[in-house]
Amino acid sequence: MASSEKLLTCVFLLDVLCSYRRSEKVTIMARCWKCPHYVRFMREMDEEDERMMNEVDEERRTGVRK
Repeated sequence: MASSEKLLTCVFLLDVLCSYRRSEKVTIMARCWKCPHYVRFMREMDEEDERMMNEVDEERRTGVRK
């Protein structure tokens, strides 16, 4: 990679730089689906969904919003 090229962030995780992205345009490449950063993104989204659903269930059960 030429030194004048800057690394862009991962389309899934803003704290990760991707050496494959060549444009600011958000496009998901086939290789993204097998990337460990995509796996991390999906795991974090699943965990967030679980937390949200637990809060909704608790609110329905008790009638109290956190």
